[in-house]
Amino acid sequence: MMPHELISEQEWKRYKRHLQLPGFDQKAQTELKKASVLVVGAGGLGCPILLYLAGTGIGKIGIIDYDTIEIDNLHRQILYNESDVGKFKAEVAAKKIRKLQPSIEVTVFNKSIDYQNVVEIISAFDIIVDGSDNFATRYLLNDACVIHHKPYIYGAVFQFEGQVSSFNICLKDGTRSCNYRNIYPDPPAPGVIPSCSEGGVLGILPGIIGCVQALEVIKLITGLGDLIVNETWIFDALTMESHKIRIPSLSPVKITDITPIQNHCIPSQVTEIEYSAFLTLNNTDYQLIDVRESDERNLKNIGGIHIPLGDVKENYTVLEKIDKKIIFYCQSGKRSREAAIMIQQLSEGQVTSLSLKGGLNAII
Repeated sequence: MMPHELISEQEWKRYKRHLQLPGFDQKAQTELKKASVLVVGAGGLGCPILLYLAGTGIGKIGIIDYDTIEIDNLHRQILYNESDVGKFKAEVAAKKIRKLQPSIEVTVFNKSIDYQNVVEIISAFDIIVDGSDNFATRYLLNDACVIHHKPYIYGAVFQFEGQVSSFNICLKDGTRSCNYRNIYPDPPAPGVIPSCSEGGVLGILPGIIGCVQALEVIKLITGLGDLIVNETWIFDALTMESHKIRIPSLSPVKITDITPIQNHCIPSQVTEIEYSAFLTLNNTDYQLIDVRESDERNLKNIGGIHIPLGDVKENYTVLEKIDKKIIFYCQSGKRSREAAIMIQQLSEGQVTSLSLKGGLNAII
């Protein structure tokens, strides 16, 4: 068989093992080349997803990740080595998959994805693949994909278990398959799920789950096989058992807008600052915020702007634009800790927030 006009001679040589497969023809390979896929997260899941999507011939790949490579990433994030520690994941990942597939178009987003930029970012891609490790991003991507009619390939790992689903897929009858909120309508409460750094994960497990996510992308683009729709595939690395759980109800989950969700995967810890240390700070380096109620503030305060704890989340867009450390205070230090944790979670650790230790009660 000679090369066809759909693919070049070099592509024929590169992908001939694909083209020998029953039902996998040159048109299928061309569809892969024409496709654009956004991979959110270049960590344990993102690394195998990126490697196999690039290797299989996806023409355009976006990588979004704001994090840098750390030494404890290397047991599972197989795109990186020790010489990469300290560098930005998205940039290193892009460089390495370009070496694997020089003709690929790679777009790097060296930033976090949030409710303000998610629509603009996903609009340039056909399929969204979730390689993140937190609930805030999962709900954000799910909601944006539902509103803007994008397939969302979900994967998650924890300790020895992983799971995959293909959400919001356009079915033959024109309807969409279920989405993430059909399984988990609302995010978990803080403290219910251990943080990613606290729970641990077997190094090889993200490789397995990420490969299954990449496989779902390839099947979706080529039309081969059956996708994991309206169900979740669960894999246990210790027993090597896997099974599917049917999603029992496909009742519509109405999603009309995109709002920030607290990231409970960030450890619920916050830096506290003693009042004596606070007094040594240059007042141009921080913004003081009183999170008490108005009647408390009127009795006594140490300045700063006033945003009661119940209004902190509503004012997040204002707070994230403050280009300095934020120091919250209250009467005892409890509410200020809650406020600092909330901002850390909403910003995925990008906004520096501290709590005045002991609050006003600690001031003699």
